[in-house]
Amino acid sequence: MRIGIITFHRANNYGAALQCYALQQTLTSLGHETQIIDYRQPVIELMYKPVRWDIICQGLRKPRLLGGYLFKVLPMDFKYALKKTSGYEKFRKRHFHATSPFSKAEDMPQDFDIYMIGSDQMWNINLYGGYMDNVYFGNFPRPKKSKLATYAISTDLKSLAKIECETLKMAVKRFTDLSFREKIICDAVERMTGIRGRTDMDPTLLINKDAWSAMCTEKKPEGNYLLTYFLHQGTNSITFKNRINRLAERLDCRVVNIHDAANAPDEFLSAIRFARCVVTSSFHAVAFSALFNKTFYAINSHNGREIRYESLLHSLGLSRQYIEAEELDNVDGGAIDYSFPTKQLDRIRKESIQYLSSL
Repeated sequence: MRIGIITFHRANNYGAALQCYALQQTLTSLGHETQIIDYRQPVIELMYKPVRWDIICQGLRKPRLLGGYLFKVLPMDFKYALKKTSGYEKFRKRHFHATSPFSKAEDMPQDFDIYMIGSDQMWNINLYGGYMDNVYFGNFPRPKKSKLATYAISTDLKSLAKIECETLKMAVKRFTDLSFREKIICDAVERMTGIRGRTDMDPTLLINKDAWSAMCTEKKPEGNYLLTYFLHQGTNSITFKNRINRLAERLDCRVVNIHDAANAPDEFLSAIRFARCVVTSSFHAVAFSALFNKTFYAINSHNGREIRYESLLHSLGLSRQYIEAEELDNVDGGAIDYSFPTKQLDRIRKESIQYLSSL
């Protein structure tokens, strides 16, 4: 069967790139001819440009905004953004099998048996302008006999609340198979539409740690280090940094921020794999920490995003690793017993692969 994957494959985001690769590889291993549909979503494209032309254009009407960007933000970010963009482009070129690019729903390729949307936060409308993108909600021309399915699609409750129930109901009726990543999102969609989906694991967890280890680069931070990766506010406060530093001292290691260690997805894998401990509020940093059997702590971000890794940790029996920031002062950084989580991971992996096999 020919399967086309629609996801955030163009986002220069570690998790976005790795989940896309994992779903592509898993479907291919099941005997399907798999391609990533190269939809260039305007907002996503703009977001990851090394130079933010949208801010420059706004600056024509808002001189202070333009001045702040040109003299403060751009000089600091430009070199890093170029390096990161280059790292991601090399990764995509090496690992992704994609269609020709397009930017309008009506230009959707017409040669797939299944159009699969997901994983990642494809239904989080806040990420791409606050509107329901037709492509991500399956509203595009496709062959009559083709199927439309989601796999481990995600969003957040605030984003769903912005979508009218009838509008969402019309959207989900287009799909023959609905798969969500979090039970709380699956339940919320059912309450809004009366249509029940299923929950499946993030694609990154469909691939075992040996396969991911083989993808790691030789580049990694030297020595014994505690790796941090945060996606929520408050992490720059002196109090929070002191908590991280005290934990690092107890573990006899230095603190390394993920952005100083990785400019590409394979470098991200290496940084996690060789860390003494990981402290994070990123879903995929949590997922790979568990996959590599690392000592880690997932910090409650209190911004709605924490439901993603809270749900994962609960399903794997690792809820004790989900903590409040102030609890960092009480943790010892000891090794985690992964015997039960590994069994749970194997069980859920089999169920998710069974779903993909049944399409």
